[in-house]
Amino acid sequence: MSATAFAHDLNEIEIRHIERLTTAISHTHSGRYCGVLHIEVRHRPHRPKQSAVVAQMAIALRSLLRENDQLFHIDHQTLGLLIPNIAGISHALLAANRAQYLLCEAPETPQHLHPHIGIAIYPEHGENMPDLLNSARIAARDFAQEQIGVYDPNRDWLGQQLARLEAPLREALAQNRFHLAFQAQINSQNQHIVGAEILLRWEDAVLGQVPPDQIVEVAEHLGLMDTLTRWVIQSGLRQFALLRSEGYRGTMSINLCPSNLADKNLAMYIANALEVWDIPANTLVLEITESALIADIEAALKQLEQLKQMGCLLSLDDFGTGYSSLSYLKRLPIDELKIDRSFIQSMASSHKDAAIVQSIIELAHRLQLTVVAEGVENAATAAFLQQHQCDTIQGFYYSRPVSLADFKAYFQRMEQAA
Repeated sequence: MSATAFAHDLNEIEIRHIERLTTAISHTHSGRYCGVLHIEVRHRPHRPKQSAVVAQMAIALRSLLRENDQLFHIDHQTLGLLIPNIAGISHALLAANRAQYLLCEAPETPQHLHPHIGIAIYPEHGENMPDLLNSARIAARDFAQEQIGVYDPNRDWLGQQLARLEAPLREALAQNRFHLAFQAQINSQNQHIVGAEILLRWEDAVLGQVPPDQIVEVAEHLGLMDTLTRWVIQSGLRQFALLRSEGYRGTMSINLCPSNLADKNLAMYIANALEVWDIPANTLVLEITESALIADIEAALKQLEQLKQMGCLLSLDDFGTGYSSLSYLKRLPIDELKIDRSFIQSMASSHKDAAIVQSIIELAHRLQLTVVAEGVENAATAAFLQQHQCDTIQGFYYSRPVSLADFKAYFQRMEQAA
């Protein structure tokens, strides 16, 4: 589809949204409200069945509709329902419960469906259809109780962050206002620096220091994560090349986000960047989390295999916190496990966490994987990890994330002391 055609389609959707809400408002009496329901089937059917599922949903909901209600298609597993002239949230909840019954339990439904339904009310939760639909979607996906949720702006962390960060984040990307910090990774046996993880930092003149998780969450939602990741790759490799020119021979680790694994051009981009900065692929460690794999494991595996074939090293970050980590270990072409800091930092007070850490180290070594423990903040924890043959230690005990200049000075001091 051309850019012109895509823009035309977006304009058509916007026009239809305006018409729908205008019509609904015209049928709403003074002192009453319009409600929007986001009705989503969470399981994802195979593509040939997607349109049939949505059609089945629409048929099942016909008996729910009043004269001026509007049922419309959102995507392959979601319908929207605009209900004008309601008394408030309680009225919308009645409609949502009726919709849930029709899709889940009605005997005439050919295939029982299990929807998650979110509710938003005009004008409290949005003054236009895109905002109302987004609020209802958030309620369905994040705040649903018994599969029905009502939008609550006080609980909408992402909505608040978008309102606060969207414009500054876009400007920071355009003006190159981010910077990188380097945190050393230390060989637990000989105390040499063997690697460094680069971490994104953004200090805004008005907002102050913005936490990385907020940057990533908002960038993901806005579709800016690929752009941000490419900035990190280019800037990181450029600074990595400077370190190597000063004698540094360790690895450098970069974090990849879930959306990065859906970028079909990621491997080619990284390969080009490695060539530009004359960096050996086997010195670049790409860290992924289990959450990056869940959406589409097969597509993620293809992406990781490409990166592996280039010679890059792969690390499974935050290991131990997911639901299916062991099943992934059999399939992922990884070289390294990073034990989640929650286990590391509670070892002193929890013999169970200490046992889990010891077991992860033993399991990883049996699978011929390197083990990194992150979040190490004291000598006792470092000594335990050293005793149990953890390969690499990362944390404040050795070094906080620091600037390129400070990291260079740190590794040179460590080299001189060795």
